[in-house]
Amino acid sequence: MLMDKALIIGYGKLGSHLNFALKHSGKIEVSGIIRNVKNTKYPSLVECSNIIFICVQDSKIKSVVRKLSSREYDLKGKYIFHTSGSLTSEELIPLVGKGAITASFHPVQTFESKATKNESRFSGIYIAVEGNPKALKKAGLVSKYIGSMTFIIKKENKIYHHICCVMASGFLAALARGIEKLVSKKIRINGFKNLSFFNIYMPLASQSLKNIASKGAVKSLSGPAERNDISTIEKHLGALKNAPADVLPVYMLMGIETVKLALEKKSINRLQAEKILKVFVKQTKHLN
Repeated sequence: MLMDKALIIGYGKLGSHLNFALKHSGKIEVSGIIRNVKNTKYPSLVECSNIIFICVQDSKIKSVVRKLSSREYDLKGKYIFHTSGSLTSEELIPLVGKGAITASFHPVQTFESKATKNESRFSGIYIAVEGNPKALKKAGLVSKYIGSMTFIIKKENKIYHHICCVMASGFLAALARGIEKLVSKKIRINGFKNLSFFNIYMPLASQSLKNIASKGAVKSLSGPAERNDISTIEKHLGALKNAPADVLPVYMLMGIETVKLALEKKSINRLQAEKILKVFVKQTKHLN
């Protein structure tokens, strides 16, 4: 059996990690990398590759597709994937007319910087795929080679999948930033430099995520709202008036959501929930 040869178009954070994963799979050869979408070496690299990954920013996918759609490319039988989280395989429709087998291939992982030779971000993660059934089968094989697992998603649900990704990663980072600001401005823990202070809170965050994974978000809820501890919430809100200005609205927003969650868990009743929410409402004047 001939080894698959993959071309990577776009060498940003995701593309660099994918390159590393493919090379270390021992099953797929990276035939080439195109860092600049205006690169003139497309023809020879496309010709010798049977799999093409488009790893550019969402706004540049159309440009790559437009280039691949030109007469100089023979795409018959080639598997072409884009790695966008929010866009579907419909972005690749112009290539289907040229015989390409297409799908979207979105790794459910965070890539905050380019890969180093010692990183393996694809190991044990899920990859959301949708598109041509034959392409999905190939995507499953590629995922297996790089240590990942695929799950098939409907086109109409792709955007909701991406929202979940943003909430699980970007929003989590935003919440962590609130902790950073409080530590640096108010707590000033001696002996901790740079970001190492977060080691204090990491076990708590990690265990919370483990609880959510095994029990679900509702059953995993803990904290003052879940205990109907209004006095503690009031103390928090009072203290945050003297914290960096943008921490209070984040705390209030997430606090209100935890009240809803506590009500859903039935650890508090509706009357108790309304009383806690009134405490948050009183603080809205401090947001101006």
